[in-house]
Amino acid sequence: MKHKELALLNAISPLSKKVKNQVWCNIADNLGLGLKGKVKKILRLWHTLFLLIPIIIFTSLAPNANTILNASDTGWEATLENQQLSIKAVNPMVVDKDEVCVLWIKKGGQIFKVTELPNNGVKNIILGKIMLANFKHAMVIISVENKAHIIMPKKIEYTKRL
Repeated sequence: MKHKELALLNAISPLSKKVKNQVWCNIADNLGLGLKGKVKKILRLWHTLFLLIPIIIFTSLAPNANTILNASDTGWEATLENQQLSIKAVNPMVVDKDEVCVLWIKKGGQIFKVTELPNNGVKNIILGKIMLANFKHAMVIISVENKAHIIMPKKIEYTKRL
């Protein structure tokens, strides 16, 4: 007998050739050997892929919302989702008639004006890809500026690192 595992079994109870083949077929089935085992493995792989592909697709399509401003800190709630920046005035700062609150982004020593913040309601802005790239690891700044002369932030009221 060439298989040591069956030698002990054969010594205790001699097996016929048909029974030996049946034992080895059962062992091969349990271990997933042979054509039947390969087919089962391939079917399991396809089943797994069939389940994972929709999860991957829907996860990549899920909204990627990022909170830029919290209403409790600033009076505005700002959320960046894909390329859309949505700003909601919850309890904005009170400023003079000729002044406005402005949202800025500072990255790498450069300052970019994003928009004027609303006094009430919601303001939605579609950002360009270049401006969107500036939001990553940047600093958000809110300043109070004269409506007629908005070039750079002068009276900074709030800063936050993203």
